[in-house]
Amino acid sequence: MEQTQRILIYNALDTLEKRERSVLKLIYFKGFTEEEIAESYQITQQRVNQIKKRALEKCKIQLEEKPKYASIV
Repeated sequence: MEQTQRILIYNALDTLEKRERSVLKLIYFKGFTEEEIAESYQITQQRVNQIKKRALEKCKIQLEEKPKYASIV
């Protein structure tokens, strides 16, 4: 992944709420499962999945401003 793509992704992550950002980082950068995250936050796995989906949609919207990188998410 080139530097420009990384910057765009991190900028998109910065627009998220704290929990959304944390969930995505734990899943995609740290390799945690939704079940592990659910345990640590004391919420259901289904709720983690909802947070993840909402956060990815928000990131996608941010990245669509830069069409070349919209396919990253």
